[in-house]
Amino acid sequence: MHTSTMLKTEEFSFARDGLDVGLDEIFPDFNRTDRLGIVSASPGDSLRAAPLLLAAIGAFYEQLWEEEEDEFFLYPDYFVFHIGELTGYHSPFDIWPQSKEVIVHPDPQALLAAINDRGITRLILPSQSESSGSLMEHAVQHAEREVRSIVRLVGETEPPRWTVSASDAATKMIKRCARVSAELLGEEAAAEWTAHPDAPGKYSPVEFDEGMRRICGIGTSDPSFGFSEEYRAAASVSDAILARDIRPVHQVSADQPSAQ
Repeated sequence: MHTSTMLKTEEFSFARDGLDVGLDEIFPDFNRTDRLGIVSASPGDSLRAAPLLLAAIGAFYEQLWEEEEDEFFLYPDYFVFHIGELTGYHSPFDIWPQSKEVIVHPDPQALLAAINDRGITRLILPSQSESSGSLMEHAVQHAEREVRSIVRLVGETEPPRWTVSASDAATKMIKRCARVSAELLGEEAAAEWTAHPDAPGKYSPVEFDEGMRRICGIGTSDPSFGFSEEYRAAASVSDAILARDIRPVHQVSADQPSAQ
């Protein structure tokens, strides 16, 4: 809970097209009950998300300090979804305890289920491409009702909608996270993050349907959507029953660009 007094949102810089904005432009009506999730498809994704994540953590504690008269010992319900394997150690960011470091198979439906199971309301996606795929209809409808904002990391070749520069305290946390995650990041990336932990985070908004396509970009959904053969046989879960709960996700063609 070391971030509870160290992170102050007023010490972060939020910009859009060179103009100062606030956290509320990126996450409208943000409050301490929000549950934030970062999808980390490769080592370094969570560090690129860190300026926005740490600003949100600062806002969480600022609201708690305003509301609570007595001392508290609470962590925000924020999660990192690691695709395939662990991509970093995030206790320096108060992602605590370890159960909030969620390792998910590179399976879009498994990822969406993990997001839904944890009640995520604000989602940060990696910069990887969109793809077609299949998700479960109920899972898509649930996420559409619960997830209030989706943003994605922006690479070096395109302009972001927003940039977020971390406070001095947050920069030190990013540097520490890079150090403790060095084995996972690799020597070169760890050295770069340790030398430049103050790199601004770059983000763009994602509409919900695009978010589903980007989730499909992490891999291929299990044809049985996580149901084992034993379970399907015992509960008579036929292909026809599964088919009623499938949402095909279609990639947007080149002449139908995603909204930005």
